[in-house]
Amino acid sequence: MSVINTMLKDLDKRQQPHSLENMSTAPVQYQASSAPKMPWILLALVCFIFLIAVAYNWELLTKNSANEPVGGTNSGVQELVTRQALEDKALNTVTSTNSVVDAQKVTEDKRVPDTALEGSAKPEVTSKSQVVELVKTEKQLVKKAVVDEPAVEIVTTESKPSNEAELASSKPEPIEVVHSKPATPKVDNSSMAITEVRLSNAQLAEKRFQAATSAEDSGEQRDAIEYYREALGFSPKLHKARQRLAALFYGQGNLAQASDTLQEGSRLFPEQYEYLMLLARVQQAAGGYEQALASLKRIPDGTALNKQKWTQESTIAQKVKNYALAESSYRKLLQTEATMSRWWMGLAYALDAQQKYETAIEAYRQALFYRAVPQQGLSVQAVDYIENRLAQLGESQ
Repeated sequence: MSVINTMLKDLDKRQQPHSLENMSTAPVQYQASSAPKMPWILLALVCFIFLIAVAYNWELLTKNSANEPVGGTNSGVQELVTRQALEDKALNTVTSTNSVVDAQKVTEDKRVPDTALEGSAKPEVTSKSQVVELVKTEKQLVKKAVVDEPAVEIVTTESKPSNEAELASSKPEPIEVVHSKPATPKVDNSSMAITEVRLSNAQLAEKRFQAATSAEDSGEQRDAIEYYREALGFSPKLHKARQRLAALFYGQGNLAQASDTLQEGSRLFPEQYEYLMLLARVQQAAGGYEQALASLKRIPDGTALNKQKWTQESTIAQKVKNYALAESSYRKLLQTEATMSRWWMGLAYALDAQQKYETAIEAYRQALFYRAVPQQGLSVQAVDYIENRLAQLGESQ
């Protein structure tokens, strides 16, 4: 029996390779079943397509929100709801796909008996077909979502405002569009309008007067004379312009034009006694003493020019030997300035020339008495003359 048992064991050992050959199909089958990397690839492809769909939807949503007014809140909410539904549906599909793949993996990893390997091939094929079908369904859903999404039309209804306040509140705010190209600046034509300013004759005369004084200070006397004449053409009563014009003629030695200018002023404005005063000086310089006295006589007493009038009148009267007029002028001057020794000497000389010696001696003594008054004294020559004349008058008496 031991020999038989030994032979049976040898026979069993010899038959074991045949069993291995029968089981050799299992590893081949297992290797074939280890290939389900395809679902993962498909899953990655689905995720990629899903991300593209989400990005595309997001871009559409951004464009729509930029183009729509502020009041379109309902359309934005509906788009968000639609996009959330699509995302939830895709997420559920991916979750179910992962569950199927995980279940298949568990089935594949499970060690089945050798006798059951042949029967387990059919469920594996069934699982792969399910995965393929799910992937195809997911692709169709994503494709439909991508294709149908732009075609969705969202209608928003706006209620008409019942009053002006609601109309103002419901009015969409304007959208500011910023251009990359700088806009051409608008020119305000009103700011460039030329406004004509009309100056009065007095203002024009004043401008010409200023131009004349500037030219005179620069030594351009011809221009100054022209400007003074233009100023007087605009305003004849611009007395300072006529007086400066006469002074220019006087300085140039053109006494005739200076006299004509002043006489014109006196004729147009008789109460302007400055013209007569200046005219008398021009006439005196030209040697017209009688004319000068006539001009001074036209200046009435009681004006601000009295002192100048009497001083010039007394001087001219002595030159023309009109001592009575000179006496009258000096007495008027002494009424205003009684301590002026020069007036006392002038009065004494006028009396002395009229042979009124007693009155003349008294006037000479008053001149010597006030000679010590500051700024009113006499020169050394004048004092010598008075002393010598007093001595002569005393000897004569």
